[in-house]
Amino acid sequence: MKLYPEDKVAEIQGDHRFFQCADCCTDDTWDAVEPVREMIAAMGGNTAVPGSLIPRCPHCGREAFPWVRGYGNFLQGKKYAHQYDKISRYLLEHKDKNILFLELGVGRLTPMFIQEPFWLLTLSYPKARYVTVNDRYDFLPRKIEDRGMVIVADIARVLRDTRDAVEKKDPAQ
Repeated sequence: MKLYPEDKVAEIQGDHRFFQCADCCTDDTWDAVEPVREMIAAMGGNTAVPGSLIPRCPHCGREAFPWVRGYGNFLQGKKYAHQYDKISRYLLEHKDKNILFLELGVGRLTPMFIQEPFWLLTLSYPKARYVTVNDRYDFLPRKIEDRGMVIVADIARVLRDTRDAVEKKDPAQ
């Protein structure tokens, strides 16, 4: 279930709701939700999935895996291009407005995909601010120290505290 409309979210890191071919033989992605439901139901109390339910590419027959960066050969085809264009357009249209680049739980494994672009955009956009919340890393580039903040804490706790503070300020919400 998606909480936000498709046009309001850019999933440039992929989406677990879709499968892709392990060999990237095609630019297609396809539904993963129903096949995963079927695998879970077939497992019962075990941890094994019947071989007949292992997802396969409908084009070449190779195994499929989630269309998410980090699972292997991430498909950067038409779906990725559409997601990338969506966020790029939004950022260009709003570059002179107040923008908060908020990172929740981003680690240091692949800083080039989220952190470094956020830092560069914060530096480039005059009204941009950057906040990162994670439970491990206290790192903020010097160039954005005056427009950024690091919160090293449990994300759920930070979000609860934020909600409570907002509700305390405006009990009508």
